[in-house]
Amino acid sequence: MKTNGATFSLLACLITWSIFPIPNTWAQQESAASIQKQLDDIRSQKKKKAQSMKSIDSELESIHRQEKQLNQDLMVIDLKRNEIQLKIDKLEQQIAFTRDEMVLTQAELNEISLRLAERDSILRARVKALYEQGNTTYLDLLLGSETFGEFLLRLESIQMIVNQDNQILAEHQKDKDLLTKKEKSIQDSMDSVKLLMEESETYKLTLDQQYQKSLVLQAALKEKQDKLTEIKDEEEQALKDLMAAEAKKIAETKKSNRPSPLAPSTSSMKTFRGGELFLPLPSNSYRLTSAFGLRDDPFTGKSAGHNGLDLAAPKGTAIYAAEDGVVTIASYMGGYGNAIVIKHNDEISTLYAHIREGGLLVESGQEVKRGQKIAEVGSTGRSTGNHLHFTVYKNDNAVDPNEYLK
Repeated sequence: MKTNGATFSLLACLITWSIFPIPNTWAQQESAASIQKQLDDIRSQKKKKAQSMKSIDSELESIHRQEKQLNQDLMVIDLKRNEIQLKIDKLEQQIAFTRDEMVLTQAELNEISLRLAERDSILRARVKALYEQGNTTYLDLLLGSETFGEFLLRLESIQMIVNQDNQILAEHQKDKDLLTKKEKSIQDSMDSVKLLMEESETYKLTLDQQYQKSLVLQAALKEKQDKLTEIKDEEEQALKDLMAAEAKKIAETKKSNRPSPLAPSTSSMKTFRGGELFLPLPSNSYRLTSAFGLRDDPFTGKSAGHNGLDLAAPKGTAIYAAEDGVVTIASYMGGYGNAIVIKHNDEISTLYAHIREGGLLVESGQEVKRGQKIAEVGSTGRSTGNHLHFTVYKNDNAVDPNEYLK
């Protein structure tokens, strides 16, 4: 688990306060009861700040989920916009093709129109001729034959004329019907394509509007996130100051009562030389998921320093104190979530992070023993799953815990 510089500064400040020499005059100036009252007040304020930070982290997590969903929505809208644009492009090609068809059809229509004009001319001439003949009919022509051969000849001629007229009329009507049909077909096709084009453009406009609204919402979420982050930084600084004050008062309390394991002069303090700390989780209950040193950050994917060990274990698994000491922190600590820091001597402190909600079993100022259950595994803070983040600090600097574990 990667933490920011503010959290490191917080730990360093608290650890330093725990070992800072305390003049004997302080204990003389303030009674144990007065110190305890101040300590209680500090803890009350610290609890409120921790709750405030939890609330802010919850809001930030909600914003993160909204941003994630919004990014997915933007991607979907963008894909739909691309799809509808491809459809519009195809419709534009179809319109261009239909227009080309209309040009070709118009050429055919011109030919049909010429044929109709020619037939119309013939029919007009026929009507004119009949008119000029007056009341003469085909029957009159037949009866006016002087011989039977002339009668047959006239009858054949009349039949040819009538057949030709009927054929002209039939072709004339056929061409007129074809002309009407082709004109209607082309117009219907153009109207259909234009309607699809209008619908597609309207849909694309709707998608564009949705996309712009999503961008506005994204900007609003970013602004809210920035404001919350700024407030969180202020709250974290306030919490750091309270924790430092708490550590100072704990040291004063121990100093005024009896020699404390926090004091550099205590004869019972151990000097750790490596391989002497108690394993903070039951053996065979965990697996190492991230070692001390450089690793790929699980949130950003970038290579970053990791100041401890990540030990994956089921939620609720017991967490043990690595050695005798005094609890200097037992509260919510930003990215670490619920966390505990134990001061073992003037050099060594240990951190236990991501403790489950309700899993803090000790309090600040409480003395603990090696192997004592102090908490339970969880996934609070900046965490991707249930695990214990365990750090060993030597002279305020994180060191490889493997060098201190049996």
